[in-house]
Amino acid sequence: MKRILSLLLVLSLLLPAAAFAEDDDDLSAADIIEEEVILDDDGNEVVVDEETGEGFVITSADQDKLDDLTAHYEVDDTVDPDTLECNPNLPDNVINILLLGVDVKGTGTEKMLKDQEKYAKRSDVIMILSINKDDGSIKLSSIARNTFVEVPGRKNKTIIANSYGNGVYENGKYKSWNETPSLVVRTVNHNFELNIQYYVATNFYGVASIIEALGGVDIDLTKTEATAINAYLRKHKSAISRTYDDKNGKRDALKAQSGVQHLDGIQALMYARLRSIDSDFVRTARTRHLLDCLLKPTVQKIKNKELSVIDLVSDFIDYFVTNMNASDIFSIVSEVLGGGIMNRLDSDTLISEFRIPMDDTWKYATANGSSVTMMTDKQLNVESLHEFIYGRYYPAN
Repeated sequence: MKRILSLLLVLSLLLPAAAFAEDDDDLSAADIIEEEVILDDDGNEVVVDEETGEGFVITSADQDKLDDLTAHYEVDDTVDPDTLECNPNLPDNVINILLLGVDVKGTGTEKMLKDQEKYAKRSDVIMILSINKDDGSIKLSSIARNTFVEVPGRKNKTIIANSYGNGVYENGKYKSWNETPSLVVRTVNHNFELNIQYYVATNFYGVASIIEALGGVDIDLTKTEATAINAYLRKHKSAISRTYDDKNGKRDALKAQSGVQHLDGIQALMYARLRSIDSDFVRTARTRHLLDCLLKPTVQKIKNKELSVIDLVSDFIDYFVTNMNASDIFSIVSEVLGGGIMNRLDSDTLISEFRIPMDDTWKYATANGSSVTMMTDKQLNVESLHEFIYGRYYPAN
């Protein structure tokens, strides 16, 4: 059983590029994006960057690989778009996708998110990936995990990380945890007047494994960050090795100095998770930065034909859970790679970033016995998020 997920990152859109034909009554990206199919002299489909004229080819051999994957492809069909409280007033030139990093450890034999359904989960990372179909731009907005919000259908507010699941109790005692990915999508739409219909989720093991398979990542670290990553991996070596680390903790430590260093999958994961040295807000910035550092070399390899998008699908499809079908994802990948992104590889970043709550619009508070991040001006956050994604505010009502 295989499902597609989201690299918890923009990278997810570069991994599962597939062109399967599926019947789907729900609104799909394929319905939104009208593509003109371009063929080369051999009749192969070509995805072309509109600015550079360059592209990658979907050969008949690639199509055979995709057809083979179809037999193992499974989509989460539990999400009903009609229940997601989508804002009908938003323009359709932007596709918003919710990227979720799920906090669940499991066991050494149950590392994949799709195999960890009986374990309690929280959405430790919540990001909105926004793709503009007009100009191919990519925007990434983080929501701090402790942000105190209304969760539709629940009596009391809670942190947004808790909207991923529901605890099941019997006689007042905790029994189990039910996954509710549709609820976290609805919660984001409800609180921020968005129109998200799709989600992509992975766990820590999936992120680390994908980064490792890509050959690691180069990141400009501070001395404090490098030291903290080393210390965390030493302290939790046994636990990490049991659940996430296929190297069994055997790696060279990072240099305790500032500068660009090469991180393997686990080190990169710990970089994105660091918050003890500063705050959760800085951690969300690290997560966004990690995605940008992964995206640029991946796009460059695709441009140089060193990396096949189709092979990436085969290699990484196991690590994801999503409600997006393959044709949706392929349409979006085509939009990104054909929208000028390859022409921006020399820029400092391929991704524009935003964060909720914004500076000076929040405070720490105590609710239900726990520390939470409370928005002191929620409306300003909502309007500013819309302006970041769309250029103006579109109220839901």
